Amino acid sequence: MKDAQIAIVGGGIAGLVAAAALARRGLRPTLFEAAPDIGGRAQTRTLDDFHFNQGPHAIYPRGALNRELRSLGLSVPGHAPRVQDGLAVWGAEAHALPVRPTADRAAPPLDRSDTACLADTFARIAAGECGASGAPLRAFTGALPTKVAAVIEALVRVSSYTHAPEHIDGKAALDQLRLSFSGVVYVDGGWRELTSQLADAATAGGAVLQREHAVVAIHRVRQGWQVEVAGQAPAPFEAVVLAVPPAAARGLLPGSAHIAAGAGAAQPVRASCLDLGLASIADAVTDFALGMEAPTYLSLHSAVAQLAPPGQGLLHLARYLAPDEAPRAAHFEELEHLADQLRPGWRDSVAHRQRLIGLTVAHDYPRWRRGGRRTAVVVADAPGAFLAGDWVGDEGMLSDAAAASAVLAAREAAAFIAGVPA
Repeated sequence: MKDAQIAIVGGGIAGLVAAAALARRGLRPTLFEAAPDIGGRAQTRTLDDFHFNQGPHAIYPRGALNRELRSLGLSVPGHAPRVQDGLAVWGAEAHALPVRPTADRAAPPLDRSDTACLADTFARIAAGECGASGAPLRAFTGALPTKVAAVIEALVRVSSYTHAPEHIDGKAALDQLRLSFSGVVYVDGGWRELTSQLADAATAGGAVLQREHAVVAIHRVRQGWQVEVAGQAPAPFEAVVLAVPPAAARGLLPGSAHIAAGAGAAQPVRASCLDLGLASIADAVTDFALGMEAPTYLSLHSAVAQLAPPGQGLLHLARYLAPDEAPRAAHFEELEHLADQLRPGWRDSVAHRQRLIGLTVAHDYPRWRRGGRRTAVVVADAPGAFLAGDWVGDEGMLSDAAAASAVLAAREAAAFIAGVPA
């Protein structure tokens, strides 16, 4: 088993988790990453001590990624934002974000009846009593008072990045919201810290990480696989884990109907993001806000995480995109207007600015028409091939889906080369 040859294609969160999980089993996988740096979309760019992730990133302490980090003896260096001190933006007005409503006190602009309904709805979601697979989120929120529905859908947006209440599976959406009730963590130094820890854990266990090694083809040969890296002779492997986006997986194994179906069905989750490195953070109205009527988000991540120089700040704004919505310049105007409303004076203190237009946040999300299911990890028509990524498997969303599917892919790959029946 220790000398078993397993190839992992892709060095993002999914690929790194798969490599670390296989190494922990005593195997020595080889990971191929086309880019010079490991991490995929979990990259961090540092400019004058401002640490820019690819848009706002947070880790769920009770999610699959953190579970795997803990199992590897790794920890998340960061802190939780005080969401309870945030604001809910209703058009031109901003009110306290009603994340802790009580039945006997109104949370404007909700009246007392609406607030009591929201408190009851939160309690039912926390108990796992809401939402059903095979029905959209809107089937649940559509039965709620209008403002209560707006709050629930806004909180689902921020916890899943998904602005698709008529498409996202109701149970998956509310499970994700329930996960967020336990809080999130903004990571000190950016997500590069997490990917560096994962890479170190994988290599310490015996995995080989090959940067700037672009895999251009994979071929089934007798009982194994030939992996062809650009400019190199094909190398033999007993199993392969494709931790790459849907289109890349289909390109590498064009003969697989399983991958073709999964790639064809995948629907990306996208957002346009405006990230601002601010030389001054004075005169702020709030450090956290959600749009209730508009699908927008604002958060000063540096308020709790080490992402900016002392006395300065890193502000993230995002405009969530609907499934078929094209990114437009007006979306950035919308975000700048939100910053004007809640962070007055920001225009005079911008040290660095990052615009991400139509960023792919995840390559798929659980939809009700598919019963909340995503593409299976085991490639049924290609023995010894496995998938991992945020478009794969049925557990979690975003980076948690990537981690959960990677752990499962590692387990299935290890079982395959050991000759254990599925």
